[in-house]
Amino acid sequence: MEATKERQIITRIAPTPSGYPHLGNAFNFLLTWLTARAANGKVILRIDDLDQQRMRPEYVEDIFRTLEWLGIDWDEGPQTPDELTNTWSQTHRLDLYHQLIDQLIASTKVYACTCSRKSLSEKGSQNHYPNICYPKQLPLNGNNRALRLYVPEGTSIPIPGNMNPQTPVILGNGNIDLYNSMGGFVIRRKDKQPAYQVASLADDIHFGVNTIVRGQGLMPSTAAQLYIAEVAGNKSFKQTQFIHHSLLKKTSGEKLSKSTGNAAPLSLLEHYITPTKLYQHFAKWLWATDSYQHIISIEDLLKHFIASKN
Repeated sequence: MEATKERQIITRIAPTPSGYPHLGNAFNFLLTWLTARAANGKVILRIDDLDQQRMRPEYVEDIFRTLEWLGIDWDEGPQTPDELTNTWSQTHRLDLYHQLIDQLIASTKVYACTCSRKSLSEKGSQNHYPNICYPKQLPLNGNNRALRLYVPEGTSIPIPGNMNPQTPVILGNGNIDLYNSMGGFVIRRKDKQPAYQVASLADDIHFGVNTIVRGQGLMPSTAAQLYIAEVAGNKSFKQTQFIHHSLLKKTSGEKLSKSTGNAAPLSLLEHYITPTKLYQHFAKWLWATDSYQHIISIEDLLKHFIASKN
């Protein structure tokens, strides 16, 4: 009997150009790259630029500079900001996202929502939406209304196990209470633009991504996208391997975030850190060990990563 051929890892680095990358982003890029290269896998660069209002050219340029400075390469995706604009931007794949939204609408689990951010904030429902507008059954195509996917109370989504459980910062599998963590989440915004969860899932399916490396804080997003795939009848996404790593935090215990001033242009980062120091910092974070002084280059980091799995 012929042995089953192990599938090639296909993963992606997917920064959002809504601010400068921070150290936590750099660590995620490295872990994603190492996971693929250790298994002779494929790396895709996908810049999540669907929200054109928040995107800035200087943020896009810094993504490319950061990846170059880190020594990270990729097999598919834009090599320059111009290539992103002309060929690889998410704005070129809007039809793909709307097709997925149409599949969700056909499931009858989509409903229109007229709630404003202000009203949700006042109700304390900004991050968790308890299907307030679901009973109203408003027409889906009216003005000034978002489309949400109905998430029944008690909906729990199992997260598939990780491929690399050997390191202490890689989280194991588990279940996410999708109703209490997100509730009925937006799939199309009030301006008719597809929401992040839809675009991200559609892209992963389109590019054949089968391994996703994310921070622990995005586990609810993983659950939301698995739920979307289930409702839309897509079975392939269920086979995706997820690696959810712990978050890099400030000394105060707060997580790093673009919105809280933890990100800076690489030109500033270069003044106080070298790639070697960052690789060693990354190694200490990933393996919780002091034996990282021999790691000088990204190639050394890859060798150590491969050795740690054996």
